[in-house]
Amino acid sequence: MGRLRSALVLLLCLPLVGCFDEPVREHLHLVFTDGGEIVVTAVQQVAETDRAQGNVELEDRMDDARSDLESGYDPWSRRFELLDPLAEHMSLERVDGEVRRSIHSAVLASFDEVARMLEADGLTGSLTLAGATADLQLFPTGGSRATSRQRDEAERRLREWSEQLAVYFAALIDLYDYLDERADRTLPCLAHIFDKHEGMGPTGPLTREEEDLVARVKDEMELTSEVLMVPEGEAFSLNELTRLVYDPFPAHLSFSVAGAVLSSEGLIRRGDGFERPSVDAWRALMSLEGRWAAPDLVTAAVAPASELRQPDPDPSFIATLPRHYFSPPSTAEVESALLAALVPEDVHSIRWRRSGVTSDEKPGYDVNWLQVMADAEASVPD
Repeated sequence: MGRLRSALVLLLCLPLVGCFDEPVREHLHLVFTDGGEIVVTAVQQVAETDRAQGNVELEDRMDDARSDLESGYDPWSRRFELLDPLAEHMSLERVDGEVRRSIHSAVLASFDEVARMLEADGLTGSLTLAGATADLQLFPTGGSRATSRQRDEAERRLREWSEQLAVYFAALIDLYDYLDERADRTLPCLAHIFDKHEGMGPTGPLTREEEDLVARVKDEMELTSEVLMVPEGEAFSLNELTRLVYDPFPAHLSFSVAGAVLSSEGLIRRGDGFERPSVDAWRALMSLEGRWAAPDLVTAAVAPASELRQPDPDPSFIATLPRHYFSPPSTAEVESALLAALVPEDVHSIRWRRSGVTSDEKPGYDVNWLQVMADAEASVPD
């Protein structure tokens, strides 16, 4: 792991509370069987108490989440109560007596019940089965879980982050402008930015001008990455807060289908399944690559995940990427671009050919739904 990422973890785990993964996480996973039934699995996780590191607001949020999971008063338990499942499984996991994770699965006979669960958070949709073909479509309906105070807070912090991003882009553009004149210094400068020198050939020392350019970029990368952190005195990171405010479905949502995928729209391929992309500040930042400068170095070095799942940037590869840049943006330009990227997609769809199905009839076979739910729970992406 490069020193930049180690420094980020140390810097952001101490004064700012927490690491890059979220302290409270919700994930809904849908498994579409070839018989037309849907296995719905809701996984809710809460980090250990020590994660709060004295941040009372975050500690209260995490305590409330644990209490809700233990009492069955969390949003997903209440939604499962409204269902009429073919089979159901629940488990609550503790570490040292502290609730850490809840898993709730159910097998549903039709998509109508799934739609009711989704509509509670701002999505609606339909599943059409025509012979061996299945077609799933999801649409945002508006609304969010956020309070008016959280909306105001998101706007304020997004404006501040836009100002920080404008400074970061200016530093990156200055570096790229220099490297256009000294292409032979690209790899040495990138190696120092990511603190990775092994196997890079001769990478130093840098000139005084290069040291200044590299130091500026590294400093602004660290400050930009704070969007993923929970600041002292706050309960949410800006990334979580923007998802709560702008995403009609703030839980992570993934899909797995039995059969060959024919087409998809607005979804991300993840291994054997698909994922609905979140609407949040980090994904908005990713969408800006190339607007003012490319390649982007922040998203190459950091991800909204645990320390063990952070990217491992390769300076030698990044040095080969096409590099371009324009005039540095103003804070207002960055904020406008971020807000445009925080608008949800109009539709998410996936169409597939169901394996072993040749008509509208359900396949005639006995199913061990407990095993099916166990397999579905094991397949939930990290």
